[in-house]
Amino acid sequence: MPINPRYLATFECGKKYHVFNRTHKGLLLFKDDDDYSRFLEKTVKYILPYVEMHSFSLLPNHFHFFFEFKELALEVYSKEFSSPHKFLCEQLRCLFISHTKYMNEKYDRHGGLFSRTFRRIEVDGIEYAKQMVFYIHWNHVHHDISNKLEDYPYSSYYEFLCDCPGLVKRETVLEWFGGLENFIKEHKEQESHYLNFKFRME
Repeated sequence: MPINPRYLATFECGKKYHVFNRTHKGLLLFKDDDDYSRFLEKTVKYILPYVEMHSFSLLPNHFHFFFEFKELALEVYSKEFSSPHKFLCEQLRCLFISHTKYMNEKYDRHGGLFSRTFRRIEVDGIEYAKQMVFYIHWNHVHHDISNKLEDYPYSSYYEFLCDCPGLVKRETVLEWFGGLENFIKEHKEQESHYLNFKFRME
């Protein structure tokens, strides 16, 4: 079945995107804490130099990133790629290949891990951006991995609470909410209805 073009946005510098991908049915993307940690380490290597991360969530069989693609100097990508879009796609591909090789070697398996071409959706406007942050931060509760928003270590919500070095650009996101107190308050207000967001994408 052809992929809806909405899920195959072209990356453009200065714009925000929701990127997500999942495994083949029955496979796990992560099996233990080391697997999660390594994926984040490789995200720092391959992706973080080129994006401003707004939120993320890693689940046993899929992940979500929400970021803004930074402006790129021509020399960063032009030697090998014809556009910033192709460059960032390659960086994501490197992340996925690295993680697949790691999981195959560690767990003595073969073949692909991800089930499809990764999806990416442009996120336009502050209100849409805030809803995306809610959606990603509530994702582990939606999938019954935890029943609390704040106790899941592989969601960026944890980074906002602990005010510790991490992947997200806290200041940008907190500005959308008017500060940490309101960030927490508005997240709590989503508990009963966040699943009704029009952009359920899984």
